[in-house]
Amino acid sequence: MRWLVRFLVFLLILPLAYFAAFPQIFRCQLIHYTSDFQQIAEAVWVDKDTPKHQRVYLLFEIHEARKRLQNLWKSVPQSRATIIFCQKPEQYEQYCQDGEGAGCSLGTPWGDSWVIVNPYGRNPDVLAHELCHDELFTRLGWLKTQRQIPQWFNEGLALMIDQRFTTTTDSLRRYDEFHDHWLEQSHGEQMVLKLDELESLPDFFSGDANRVMLAYMTAGQEVSRWLSIVGRSGLGKLMGAVQEGESFATVYQELEQESRPKR
Repeated sequence: MRWLVRFLVFLLILPLAYFAAFPQIFRCQLIHYTSDFQQIAEAVWVDKDTPKHQRVYLLFEIHEARKRLQNLWKSVPQSRATIIFCQKPEQYEQYCQDGEGAGCSLGTPWGDSWVIVNPYGRNPDVLAHELCHDELFTRLGWLKTQRQIPQWFNEGLALMIDQRFTTTTDSLRRYDEFHDHWLEQSHGEQMVLKLDELESLPDFFSGDANRVMLAYMTAGQEVSRWLSIVGRSGLGKLMGAVQEGESFATVYQELEQESRPKR
């Protein structure tokens, strides 16, 4: 009988412990039960006070973001993230892991995922950026993304369909602009970040706003450089190899070497 009591206590404590450890994911999973958000399309939720015209614009902006995603990957996007639009800062803080920025993406080891944006993120740039994170997560799985993919690549790839920093719409022709931004942000190479300093999420986002922006420009410069050499087919080959269990770092370098013109 004692074991049954312990088991029942465990079942009672388990959801409380889960909420304490992952409150944002818990809220995302229960959004249709525990919030005033309303569903306006498949996997799209908005704050109930969102005006009608903003709801229409949001759906259009999601469509545009997915078109960019498809152009980069050259295939139908696999991302099935639920998109949550928050009107108020306090809502955004509840669903994102912090209140910073215009958007964030969350995922679980079993495949559920969400993209959360606030009014500053209700545009194709932020939506495409966050959906690109989710696309990578969906294609490789939570564990491989966490263990294999360095944060500089994850962020750099998302910048290839985020037009806030470049005027070039073609993701294969962005290196020159990212290089210029990097030179400006590094004060003419006086403050430089190496890629191995940007491997993890905490490493990438440590420091002040200037340091984080330098991290973004370093990632954008590197991924745009690599893509200009290997092309979109190279991205597909890289993902396929990592899916098969090969080392990201090894394949990343090999594809570049294979794609360079032979002398």
